[in-house]
Amino acid sequence: MERPDIFGLAPYETAFDAEIESDVTDAVQAVVEADFEGDPEKKFTAPRDNYNLSIALGIIRRMETSAARGAVFAEIKNKNPIYRLVDTLYTLAGSRLVQPLVLFAYMLKCVLSIGSFDYEDQDSVAISNFHNETNAIARLISLLPDAHIMQLSLKRSHLFRRGQFRTALTMFGSLRRIFPFLSQLARSYGFMPSARIASGLAFYMRFSQLFAQHPKLGAAIVASNYSPEALGMAAAAHAMDRKLIYVNHAPVPANGATVPPVLADCAVFYGEAIQKTYKNASRCNADVALIGQPGTTRPMKWCDKISKVGIFLTALTSADAVEKLVAAINNSNLDVEILIRNHPVALLKSDFSDLSAKYQNVEITIGTSLDSEIEACDLIFCGNSGVAMNVLRGGRPVAYIDALDQLNHDYCGFIQDGLVCEVKNWSTDLYPMLKAFYTGPAWRNVMQSYDASYNRDATVLKQQAARKIERYLSPRLAQG
Repeated sequence: MERPDIFGLAPYETAFDAEIESDVTDAVQAVVEADFEGDPEKKFTAPRDNYNLSIALGIIRRMETSAARGAVFAEIKNKNPIYRLVDTLYTLAGSRLVQPLVLFAYMLKCVLSIGSFDYEDQDSVAISNFHNETNAIARLISLLPDAHIMQLSLKRSHLFRRGQFRTALTMFGSLRRIFPFLSQLARSYGFMPSARIASGLAFYMRFSQLFAQHPKLGAAIVASNYSPEALGMAAAAHAMDRKLIYVNHAPVPANGATVPPVLADCAVFYGEAIQKTYKNASRCNADVALIGQPGTTRPMKWCDKISKVGIFLTALTSADAVEKLVAAINNSNLDVEILIRNHPVALLKSDFSDLSAKYQNVEITIGTSLDSEIEACDLIFCGNSGVAMNVLRGGRPVAYIDALDQLNHDYCGFIQDGLVCEVKNWSTDLYPMLKAFYTGPAWRNVMQSYDASYNRDATVLKQQAARKIERYLSPRLAQG
């Protein structure tokens, strides 16, 4: 009996890269066991200049099995009882049958959360998941008023949209073929790495269907180079001879253990520093356009008296360090208000209710307007977070304290490049030190390397970026 087609679309079997055998089990097992093996600190490289299924799953595997990812997932489990329960039940289940079926259920959930492809007359497609990715793609789209872009996102509400039953049946038709692969994942990794790798395959399958069903789609747009949904679309786009456009949604951690490559045809970056990080730490041969950092640009503001101090948090927050910083500020000046801004992802929220109960001048927020909170503060403490760039663009000095989180020292590379000022704690001479650093002759050039539009006319950058993007977006726009 002939093996069922993994896409439910026999004519598009070639959507798998030519060097990958038709049996997806053997192909993906080779990816999991062989690709990107070796020293985890070694420069992350890719064997070619575009994406395929092998590279996409290899990147996901490398990211999701890293120590940093493991620590973040441990933090989520510690803070969220539902995730803790799911992980416990999964661990107790057998890897022979139950765990592979759980992974398949996760694949099914991912595919159905995209929604149905009931769009017409679109010449490109974009996928986003988190808020900052959606904003990055919306910003790119705003440069292209004549573009017809299918905008996809992952939402639970999509699970019950029209046409999803047929999609589910197609996925079930592939279960027998991919079950050995899911079994291999279950034996090799824990729940979260296995689920993320499996979802990369699921998104690849679904987006291969998309490109097969919509031959007029000439390009794909992604705002991540490591998430399963973005890499699934990227691999499917290149496998189906479409162009790929990448736009970064956040700064790149130059000193992270893993810097995934950007193998897009066209890439849109905030500034030259991001392009440099990709080239030095992995690979980026894309045609690059610089667009600058999003958000409101304000000149650096200096005041005679500090009224409000911000502490902006990221993942792996060290609660003890935050409490010590708050205590130090209050011991020095009880009149200073303190704003603690949690990481916007609710699963990473830290509970500082004891601090707000102990100190009347402490305010704790999550998910509120970043621009307004930057503007409300006179200076802001950050750990290893890309939010430092938003703060600097918003005209407020940043004081970097490494102890605020458990990430590697200077994870983002801001200290080594002279973008951000490092301090140990609150002190009476802190503010003059920050002023001397950020008004120094070299700092503005460093800032412009990270943010090409800083104190410049962004109109020219936008026009240049739009012309470059149009060449890859669709034949219709390129000829227009």
